[in-house]
Amino acid sequence: MTIPTFLAVGHFCYDVAPNGYIIGGSAAYSTITARNLGYRAGAVTAVGANFDREKSILDGVEVVYHESPETTIFDNRYDADGHREQLILGVGGTLKPHHVPHDWKDVEVAYLCPIANEVHPELVHSFNNALIGVTPQGWMRQWDENRRVRAKRWDSAPEILPHVDVLILSDEDILAYPDDLERYIQLTRIVILTKGKHGAILYENGHFLKSIAYPANEADPTGAGDVFAAAFLIKYSETRSTREALNFAHCVASFAVEGKGATSIPTLDRVQTRLKIGG
Repeated sequence: MTIPTFLAVGHFCYDVAPNGYIIGGSAAYSTITARNLGYRAGAVTAVGANFDREKSILDGVEVVYHESPETTIFDNRYDADGHREQLILGVGGTLKPHHVPHDWKDVEVAYLCPIANEVHPELVHSFNNALIGVTPQGWMRQWDENRRVRAKRWDSAPEILPHVDVLILSDEDILAYPDDLERYIQLTRIVILTKGKHGAILYENGHFLKSIAYPANEADPTGAGDVFAAAFLIKYSETRSTREALNFAHCVASFAVEGKGATSIPTLDRVQTRLKIGG
């Protein structure tokens, strides 16, 4: 039996932690999720010489590394309500269409997941018959001379979204420009707005579907949105049921917030157990 394939394009990064750096980035969280759910998982990324390419947490993920002067590094700080203040301490290089290897152009699921404006808009045309999902947070970020990350309008959205199957973004992503959500809905077949522990809303063909999150003992929300996105894309590619994919994604993401970093992303067996008991 052929193992289905999942490819993420975006930076692996380091997140500042109390005892040093831990691996982060949408591409890392999503490919670890895909691997744990039984997919052949790959990533196209750009890192600097200081990035440890032998991290055991990435075992089984097929990574195409491109050299960069720096590794992207974030310092994420959360307040009591879960709102994040973010500093960027390093920025990796741009990823362009020629960076995607030929043998990864036929993947079942392609996930474009910039975190620092690193994915070139033309890269959306790099795949043959893939279900293409996007999380746009990296296209919606800018930073000042003090490296403090701030929101910016997603200017390249009209170039990208008509060629995308699923757009997944958070209510925090659109906080600065909430009216832009309607424009994204008009440009994209399926849009999912995630609301953390308050669930998500899916927009499709002029209708919307609300879904609730699974209960979880939250320890660290970093990366949970990317785990949710990968899980939704995987289940939707298999079933073409938005309702089933939403429930599955909420279940997978409920594990991800219960530990630090990517260490608590579950295996398929654990997900199926929690699905059976409904959380």
